Amino acid sequence: MSGKIRNILVRAIVNVCRMILAATFIFSGFVKANDPYGTAYKLQDYLTAFGFADIPNFLVFAMAVVVAMVEFTMGIYLLFGISRSAISKLVLFFMSFMTLLTVYIYIYDPVKDCGCFGDAIVLTNFETLLKNIVLLGAAVVLVRKPEHQVEFVSSNFAWLVSLYAVVFVLGFSVACIRNLPFIDYRPFHIGANIREAVELPDSLMPVYEARIVYERNGERLELLPEDDDPDSTWTYVETTRKLVKAGGVPDVQNLYMEDPQSDFDLSEMILEDEGYTFLLISPNLKNADDSNVDLINEAYDYAVEKGYAFYCLTASDSTDRQYWVEHTGAEYGFLRSDELTLKTIVRSNPGLVLMRNGVIVNKWSSFDLPDEYELNGRLEDIPAGKIHYVPLERKLAYVLMLFFVPLFVLTLLDRMAMGWSFYRRMKRKTEELNLDEIEKNIHNTFNSKNKEK
Repeated sequence: MSGKIRNILVRAIVNVCRMILAATFIFSGFVKANDPYGTAYKLQDYLTAFGFADIPNFLVFAMAVVVAMVEFTMGIYLLFGISRSAISKLVLFFMSFMTLLTVYIYIYDPVKDCGCFGDAIVLTNFETLLKNIVLLGAAVVLVRKPEHQVEFVSSNFAWLVSLYAVVFVLGFSVACIRNLPFIDYRPFHIGANIREAVELPDSLMPVYEARIVYERNGERLELLPEDDDPDSTWTYVETTRKLVKAGGVPDVQNLYMEDPQSDFDLSEMILEDEGYTFLLISPNLKNADDSNVDLINEAYDYAVEKGYAFYCLTASDSTDRQYWVEHTGAEYGFLRSDELTLKTIVRSNPGLVLMRNGVIVNKWSSFDLPDEYELNGRLEDIPAGKIHYVPLERKLAYVLMLFFVPLFVLTLLDRMAMGWSFYRRMKRKTEELNLDEIEKNIHNTFNSKNKEK
């Protein structure tokens, strides 16, 4: 293999590895920024598993945003070929740490899934380990040959691309905190039919095969139910069931809404209610944001006035519930539910969910609760009571345009600036060459005249 072909091949391998890492980091950072609460919950699982459960919630939350920002920005650096040597070393260090961590998680299983890609793609610990080994190998390739990475922006514009990436991911995280995740991958998204989600469809039901066992003179005979019965010399022993096909699990598990006094589960009644039901969701009332309790109480008063049901679902005990009532003036009833399920329903504490006939109609975070101007009539007649579903493809297209179109413009401007700079240099060089040629001609002419004299 000639040196030129070998160089082209190495360059191609390096840039393929670089693009794989860039896509992984950008996607991982994006899904974390899209769901900061979910990222914080997963970090809390890790911290608890390693004995750091007492770290304050606000600090864990800040860590979640920082992790999203770092991963996303690293991906952008790789994508555009910014600081090639430094970013290659940083990625290798990052992937080495993550690979060692996933080895530990795979062996000891302190958490059930890594949370690398949030709820968008859930990987087992073994799948995560394989993924990280592949990415670690790609990072090693980059460190060995960082100079082969193609640069898409010059050093003059690199800082601007970096700044834009950081501002974008931070702004996107804040927007998703205030207005809930822009893309909701969980089974409790707007438009989801929870009544169907808690049930297992027929296609996922386990399949068993029955066998009827007979015996004669120590010999056993197994027949299927549709087979003919043996003659009277055979004695029936038992009927066995053999699992032929394992069943699945419903999309929504462990959803219950128990009355604290009677322990009666009201979930079936609420899911089958053909009217509207407001559900105030607070996994932990002790840590709930109480800055907008007036809007919560106004929503409750509105529900009572219009004849809609209103409950608060929480995993908190009676002491915390009583404190919340005394502190906020709450008059609505409380129902017990699973904390993890409540964290999954809405990424806010508290958050407000509107349901009708088992379908999630609307959701609000504690920063975006409906006010009297939004609840200005019966839900049947106003936008708040209607499902506003935006397809996933349209949301992804919107985010991609919002981020990559400005970056494309920046890259185009950078290329134009580089082209203009190149043109100026060539023009200056041409002018210098022309001046040299003119001076040379003048000098030759002068010498010729002197010789003639």
